[in-house]
Amino acid sequence: MKKKILIIEDEEFLSEMYKIKLISEGYEVAVASDGQAGVKLAISGKPDLILLDLMMPKMNGFQVLEKLKAKKETSVIKVYVLSNLSQGEEINKAMAIGADGFLVKASLTPTQISDFVHKVFDNKKGKDKNIVPGIRSRDSLVKQEEHNGSSVLLIEDEEIIAEMYELRLSKAGFKVTVAHNGAWGLKLAKKEKFDVIVMDMTMPAMNGCEMLKHIKKDSLNHTIPIIVLSNSAQDRDIEETIKNGASNYLLKSQITPVRLIDEIKKVLNIN
Repeated sequence: MKKKILIIEDEEFLSEMYKIKLISEGYEVAVASDGQAGVKLAISGKPDLILLDLMMPKMNGFQVLEKLKAKKETSVIKVYVLSNLSQGEEINKAMAIGADGFLVKASLTPTQISDFVHKVFDNKKGKDKNIVPGIRSRDSLVKQEEHNGSSVLLIEDEEIIAEMYELRLSKAGFKVTVAHNGAWGLKLAKKEKFDVIVMDMTMPAMNGCEMLKHIKKDSLNHTIPIIVLSNSAQDRDIEETIKNGASNYLLKSQITPVRLIDEIKKVLNIN
């Protein structure tokens, strides 16, 4: 029987990352975006483990802990606080209320989170030296859905974001190749034909505008759609990016894996 995990986290971007990774590792995962909803799901779903953020709307993590520990049916659930509030005061308070541990969110990747969960459940998967985190879960995700025949070059230097998009796109049936800097992305674009390129604008080795110009000028992919992800909402940046050949310009703060898949399907005319 699958172990059940409840993630109580109001940042959709983060909860989506953790959910994707943990599901790919064989867990049943539910998500609550505020404290009140988290308590209700804990009572109704009876998870084996809760990953709990502290700063949330409606009811903060400390209040959630107090509620859970006060009820007999939820008092035995393992609860690990996952937060960027890592001062001694917050840690001591959480542990005093009943948390089983405290994890610093900013210091952990989805793979490290899943490795930690394996250890909590004493799962042999987390101890098997022949299993490489990330590769194994990508393989299992691809088996869930057949490839739709479309290939994606993902150029993104932030490992956590790249891993999240790669997992979700693979699950949706895309063949995904990842480059962690602009120079490597351009090298791949010159060497192999893709159906769409998704690229960050700010990266080491070569920035987004330079890369766009090179891809559109002298690569095998000069005619394919290119979706740009950026943190800048300035009109001049958007105009320059489109001028240099981008098909679409999306703000990273507003994009989710589901929306990115929708945008890719739009430019490729996939239903």
